Amino acid sequence: MNFFEFLDKLKKNDNSLILYCLLDRIPIIVLGEDSEQVDQFLIDLSELIHFRKEYVFYTDFISNNEYNNLVLNENIDFNSQRSHIRCPCNVARKALSQIEDINSWLIGMELPDQKDHFNYLKNLIIKKAIKVLFIMISANNISIEVEGIDLKLIDLTLEQKIFRKISQDTEKSIAKMKRVLSEKIQVNHLDKDLMKTLLDFEVEKNELKKNIVKAEIQNFYSGSKRAFFILSRLSLLNNVEINTNIGSKTLLETIDYEEAPINRIISFIAKEWEANFSILIENGKKAFMGDKIVSLWG
Repeated sequence: MNFFEFLDKLKKNDNSLILYCLLDRIPIIVLGEDSEQVDQFLIDLSELIHFRKEYVFYTDFISNNEYNNLVLNENIDFNSQRSHIRCPCNVARKALSQIEDINSWLIGMELPDQKDHFNYLKNLIIKKAIKVLFIMISANNISIEVEGIDLKLIDLTLEQKIFRKISQDTEKSIAKMKRVLSEKIQVNHLDKDLMKTLLDFEVEKNELKKNIVKAEIQNFYSGSKRAFFILSRLSLLNNVEINTNIGSKTLLETIDYEEAPINRIISFIAKEWEANFSILIENGKKAFMGDKIVSLWG
């Protein structure tokens, strides 16, 4: 079963929650009976956030000090590529025993036979991260659990929109390809088995879905980064006592990206670059924030 077939088996909005956690650097723990299947699922997850630099635990680094050195540049250079860590099943226990901070980690683990053992691992992981997403996969099934995440406070509008687009655009593309081939097949009166083979696009469908989701995530990332550049400069003005704000509508028009709510973009910026710019967003009412006011209206 491929990656998107697993996601299709999830309950409504659970696939969107996985994408939300990926974007907001919430650690994801994937557990399953088949370590090769789990490791492949980790790779598929990692490929979705291609705008970050992937490091693999016990290949690119082996200790907590080395890990801290790898991510040190993020704190001093906003233009540097953010990182995420992929940790295969065979070294997961080493990681949990050595690494203090597992935010933005994707960790694979073999599912313990006994529930007590699972609860022990779960408690160990929760000590290292405030929020965690657990994904349990088996041969033909998948389910999720969350810790420290209040689902009522999460806006999944962007993520839901992305998955709707994946479904709609993939079906449109497959329909077009089938229509072109069907016309050629009917003219040449081909064998039925050969026709069936020629019109089977299951492999291509998976590739199309990957391409669409990567493109949508890249668009969101690029739009958020443009917003980050603008808001960081407005923040500098505030630091020299020129109080500024910008309307949410104006900001979205300026960055030429209106697919995500402004709060989702602000949330992403806070997680990706550890910068909280929510105070700079003016929601349509002029805010007097000092003697000097610059109001960019939305």
